[in-house]
Amino acid sequence: MIKNIKLTNFRVFNDLELQTNNSLVILSGKNATGKTSILEAIYLCSTSKSHRVNNLEGIINHGNDFAICEIEANKKIKMVISKEGKALYINKNEISKISDFIGNLNVVMFSPYDLCLIQGAKGDRRRFLDLEVSLLDKSYLKASTAYKKVLKERNDLLKGNNLDLKYLDVLTKTLIEYLEIIYKKRIYFINKLNFYLTDITKKMKIENIKISYNRTFDDDIYKSFKSKEKLDLMTKVTNIGIHRDDFTIYINDLDASIYASEGQIRTICIALKLALKEYIKEATGEEPILLLDDVFAALDNQRIESLTQYVKGGQQTFITTTSILEIPDELLKNANVLRIEKKGEKR
Repeated sequence: MIKNIKLTNFRVFNDLELQTNNSLVILSGKNATGKTSILEAIYLCSTSKSHRVNNLEGIINHGNDFAICEIEANKKIKMVISKEGKALYINKNEISKISDFIGNLNVVMFSPYDLCLIQGAKGDRRRFLDLEVSLLDKSYLKASTAYKKVLKERNDLLKGNNLDLKYLDVLTKTLIEYLEIIYKKRIYFINKLNFYLTDITKKMKIENIKISYNRTFDDDIYKSFKSKEKLDLMTKVTNIGIHRDDFTIYINDLDASIYASEGQIRTICIALKLALKEYIKEATGEEPILLLDDVFAALDNQRIESLTQYVKGGQQTFITTTSILEIPDELLKNANVLRIEKKGEKR
C-alpha cells in the first residue's frame, strides 16, 4: 500500500505531498488540475515509464531543471528526471539497471490512453505486451533487448553496400533464437489474460472478450524468414518477426476494432486491466495497486456496480474524478477523498 506521495517540479506541481494510507484514494478536481499526473507519478515509480509520453523531459515543470517523484510503500521509491535522463532510487540507493528497479511496486493502470489497445496502431499493442511481460519476467526483458540489438544489426546489414549473405543468415538464426523465447512468453501471457477474462466478463455480465495473437511467421520460423528474404533485400528491412506481430481483441467473436461501440471499447479495456491485475496477483503473490483514471465515464449503472465490487476487494485503488457524484456511495463512505485545486494545489 502506498502511504505517501511527494512530487517536486512535476507537471503542474511545484511541491505536493499526499498522505494516501487508505485502501481507496479518490482524487477529485476539475480538468487540468493534475489528478492524472499523480497517477502518472505512481506509474513511473513502478515501471520507469510514463503512460502518456515517451520523452520524460516534458514532465519537468516549466522553468525548472529537474522533477522528482517519491513514493513511500513497503519500500521508498524515487525517480529524478532531468534533461540528462533519469536517476532511480530504492531506499535511497541508486539503481543502475532498470530491470532492478521495476517490480518493486506493482500497479495496474487504466486510462483513456488505453483505448489505443483497440483503436490504435500495432505498435501500441506491442508496447503493451513488451512492458507488461517485462515487468513480470526479467528474462523476457533480456531477450527483448537482445532481439532489438540483433534486429538493428540485421537491418543495418540490409541497408549497407557490401551485403554478406552468409552473415545475414547467421543474424537470421540468432534473431530466431530470441524470437522463440519472446513468442512463447507472449503466448503464455495472452493465454493467462484470456483465462481471467472468462471469469471477469461473467461477473461483470458483459460480452465475451478474447485476445488472439497474430504472428507474422509460420511454425517453421527459419523457412518463413527465408521466404521473405528477397523482400527484405528489396525493402532493406526485416519484414517478419515479433517486432511486426500484433494481437486482435474480439467481443462476442467479432473484431472489437470494427464492431465495438465506444462504451464497449472502454469496458473491454477495463476488463483487460482487471484480468492483468489478477494475473499479476497470481504471478507475484501480491495484489497490485489499481490506478483508475476517469474510469466511470460512459459506463452504465450495471457496469459501475460490477467495477465497484472489484475496487472494494482490492488492496489499494486510486480513482480520479471531476466530481465525487460519479463515485458510488458504497465506495465513498470508506474513501480518502483528496480535492486537487487549480494549478496543482491540494485542499
